[in-house]
Amino acid sequence: MNIFLQMKRQISVVLLSICLLTIFTPSLVSNASSDVLWDSYDIPSTRQKERLVDNADLLTSSEEADILAALNKASEENRMNIAILTVDEHTGSIQAYADDYFDYNGFQADFDGAGILFMLSMADREYAISTCGDGIAAFTDYGQEYLVDQMMPYLKEGDYYGAFEEYIEACNYLLSCYDAEEGTAYDIGNVPATPRNLFKGLIICVVIGLIAGLIPIFIMVSDLQTVHPNANASGYQTHSGLHMTTHRDTYLRTNTSRTRKPENDSRSGGGSSVHISSSGSSHGGSSGHF
Repeated sequence: MNIFLQMKRQISVVLLSICLLTIFTPSLVSNASSDVLWDSYDIPSTRQKERLVDNADLLTSSEEADILAALNKASEENRMNIAILTVDEHTGSIQAYADDYFDYNGFQADFDGAGILFMLSMADREYAISTCGDGIAAFTDYGQEYLVDQMMPYLKEGDYYGAFEEYIEACNYLLSCYDAEEGTAYDIGNVPATPRNLFKGLIICVVIGLIAGLIPIFIMVSDLQTVHPNANASGYQTHSGLHMTTHRDTYLRTNTSRTRKPENDSRSGGGSSVHISSSGSSHGGSSGHF
């Protein structure tokens, strides 16, 4: 009888263990995979995500609709995926995460893989840019610095809607500078003027001109403060007389120095840094904090 009771208890324990594993195993698997935003580590043949995924809830519903519409328009017009991702936190390096998000969500399926992704991770206030295909050549390292510079004031102020608007505008501008056939892009030594830059340059020139013109005037005015009128010319006369002597200038030698003028190398430029993602794809990109 005791043997039967012991067997019943053991069977009960086993059944209870199975029940507990059945209940908790799905949640454990879910928690383990919740930190990634792709279903598998295979590159799909179609794009799996919208061009805006705001998992960190930085935008209102209406702002999300506006930004997504602008991203879709810019992507279609430029024939290149222009995307944004926000998350509360991520695993691993943010650069690797951004690359994998681009690859494993099928953004390479559009426009021969050309694209750019901007990612924000709020836990450590990090950002990353991942470029692929023609996006690597179009968004040079120098161009990415320009892009981040346009967004940074908004990011620091917490104006994410404004930052994403600047991102789309900057992408459109940088892509307007890109010519695949000529092999030219916004880069060191090739920075086309923009209306904003021209206006800034005009203001700087005006300020410098005013400063350069006013400084000599102030100096002359300060010098004149010690001048007083005289009733006659006696103060300007010399009583020692005027004595002329003979002078002679003798030419001795000529000394000429020459410095070689550096040649202008039109090929110089920063270009794009390239790395390989976990899928084996080539990516450009950069990362930092805000």
